[in-house]
Order: sequence, then structure tokens, then C-alpha cells
Amino acid sequence: MRKKVLIPIVFCVLCIACLCSSCSEKTWNWGVKTDPSGKRTTTPGETSILAEDGCYTWWTDMLAVRYVGKKDQTYVSYVDEYGALSIAAYNHETGEIVRGEVAKFKLIDDHNSAGLAVLPNGKILAVYNRHNADKKIRWKVSKNAEDVTSFGKEQYVECENKVTYAQLHRISYEEYRIFYRAMNGWGTRVYNWVDDEWSEEVTWLKETKGGQFYLYTQEDAETGKINVFMTGHPKSGYDQNIRYGYFTTDGDICNMDGTVIGNLNKQAKEILTPREFVDVVYEAGSDDHTRLYDIAYMGEKLGVMYGVGIGSENTSKYYYAYYDAESGKWVNNFICDSGKWLVEGNMYFGGVSYDKKDMQTIYVSRREGGLNRLEKWKTTDYGATWQTVAVIDEGIRESHVNMRPIVPYNAHDDIDVIYIKGLYPAYSKFNTDLMIYAD
Repeated sequence: MRKKVLIPIVFCVLCIACLCSSCSEKTWNWGVKTDPSGKRTTTPGETSILAEDGCYTWWTDMLAVRYVGKKDQTYVSYVDEYGALSIAAYNHETGEIVRGEVAKFKLIDDHNSAGLAVLPNGKILAVYNRHNADKKIRWKVSKNAEDVTSFGKEQYVECENKVTYAQLHRISYEEYRIFYRAMNGWGTRVYNWVDDEWSEEVTWLKETKGGQFYLYTQEDAETGKINVFMTGHPKSGYDQNIRYGYFTTDGDICNMDGTVIGNLNKQAKEILTPREFVDVVYEAGSDDHTRLYDIAYMGEKLGVMYGVGIGSENTSKYYYAYYDAESGKWVNNFICDSGKWLVEGNMYFGGVSYDKKDMQTIYVSRREGGLNRLEKWKTTDYGATWQTVAVIDEGIRESHVNMRPIVPYNAHDDIDVIYIKGLYPAYSKFNTDLMIYAD
């Protein structure tokens, strides 16, 4: 009798266990998971090469992300000096670096670096396009989990206009939202990795006054909320104001006060213009030229860092801004002067970046005595005062750059920051390495 009773009980327990296991597999929390760091494989305070002959653009996201599965690895997207879209995988257990090629275009262009995501099954999603060269959003998924050397066949979806950049955000267990520039506007789609399908294109922003328009998107600490900051091209853009808005879980496009001005899931007859984002972080003067650099990732305050050049394009000033909820105003704090441009023509300066674990720690690329250096800075009052913690690297002559610092999502103690080092005369011609550093 006992055996007969035990058999159905055991069967029920196994069924419940299977259901719970299935549910746990599909459990998803907002933002990138934070894993503890294991034993270090890099030497504290020293720089090292992650990838030779590599470069990337500011405007792709995610460029660097750590994923802990069967391996503990950080994946970094870049373009090599021959035009190959590549990914480097740094193994935090062994210190081994494996590099793989995603795609290769005839024209060399660092704007083509792929946006990355590690799917729930451990496979790597790479989404990319050619810099204003055609209307295709391309993607590949690795054949094997946690493997940058085994990408499958390239697929693509057609857009209405020529496209560039790929900014990816996970919005559910199965879905990722992409934002991309489409000439003088911006579009969005949703990718379902389970079905391997994309939603229809929605063009939600258009600069009707002419000139390219730039924006950067990032997850907020509030679940489901994506912040967006925007400004015009520093040379040709009509609107040099730094503007703010946000998107909700349901795709609503909102101003700071919650006013809904559009939706990412429905194509509007009247496409939004930048002026309908009425929350201005920095109001530009008639002779100002602005550049966005980074947005605080799930920070305790809503924050953005940007640069402003006044009159001449030779120099600019870096600013750290945050929203003060008590006063209902943006606070704009000066960081430092950038020094002379690194690349003449389009206001290419070294840039600044937040530490994704602490928005009061930043990485600064600037000139000191004519030489470009990368430094680590800290503040305890959200930019009112600053302390230089470390000089990470410095060029040996004026033409050498240490620029575009980025911080991996879910960073391991092995890698605090990644940056570009070497010679960079243009985005289509460079001789640079990707470097890593950690205290």
C-alpha cells in the first residue's frame, strides 16, 4: 500500500520541480544581472591589450558586457583596422582572450561596431549595420553558447531609410528593443530571440530642421523605464540643446512630468521633433556646439555627461549633469577642459564615461600639456568637487590618443574600464588597440 501511495506523490513532486525549474529559467529582472567577482587575472594598476588593431563608436550599446554561465567572460564589440566586425571574449578564470569575427565590410568604419546581448541560453546576439551605407539592420546569433568564434548566417530586415548604430535594451524575457539612427531621424524595432523575428519599424523622431541628430538611451533604476538624452550634430545640427525624455514598459514616449507625447509601438502620422522633448538639460547659446558622452546606468540620480565647445571647435568643456528632484531642476557641474580636439573636423574629443556601478566615479580622456591621457576621477557631491584618483595612461606624443572610455555592464574586478589607444586620424583609418585597466 505504501508503494502505491508513494509513486503518485513522487510523480507530483517531480512535476512541480520541473514546472519550477521551467519558471526559474524564464525569470528575468530589469537591468543586467550583477555577479560577484572571482579571483583576479589582471594585475591591479596596470594596463594591458585586449585586442590589437581595434576601435569602436560611442553610439553603439551594449559594447561590453560580462556574462557568467559555464564560463565567466566579458565580451567586447569592435571593428578591426581591416573592417571586420569583431568580438573579444576575456575569460576571468584563465585570463585567456579569444577573438572572433562577426562580419566584414569592404569599407573600414568604426561606426559599424555591433551592439551585443547575451541571450538567456548563453548564445551571443550581434546586431549591426553599415554607417549610412544601406537600409539593412543585420543580425547574427552564435551557434554555440559563450562562443565568439561560431556565428551563424547573417540575416537582415529592411528599413525605410539608410541606418547606422544599434542600441539594444532587453525589455522582457524574450524581447530586446533596438534604437537606431535613420538619416535625420531615429527608428525602433523589437527583436524576439525565441521566434528570431523583428517587429515592424516605427520612426518616432525626426529632425525637420536638417542635420544629423544624436541620442543615447540607457536603463533607469525604475523597472521598465529607458532614459533618452539627445542633441544635434555639433557641426551641422540645428538644435544644440541637450534634451531629455523617457520610454515606459508599454512603449510610451514621455516628458519628465509624465506627459505622453508618443508611442514606440505605433507609427504616428506626425513624427515627433526634438522640440517636443521640452525638458532641457543644457540650453545652448547661439555659438555652442554640444556632444553627448554617457548616461548614468540605473543610477541613484538621473545623470548625463556631455561636452560643450563655444565658437571654435578646437576645445570643449566636459559637464556632469543630474536632475535634482527636490528643486525640480537640472544641476550642471563643470568637470574639466577637454584640451585640443583629437581629430580635427567633427569635434572628436576623448570623452568621459560613468562607472556603471557608481555614477560618482568617472573616466576622463583629456589633454595635459598637449598629451592625451586617461584618468579616473571621483566625486562625493555629484560633480560639485572632483578628485583625480589615477592617471591610467598617457600618450607619448600629441598624435597619440587614449580615448572613448567605456565600462562593461556587470563588470568584473579584472576590468574597470576599456579604452582606445594609438593613432586615430579618422573613423575610417586608425591604428589603435583596445586596452583594459583595473585598480
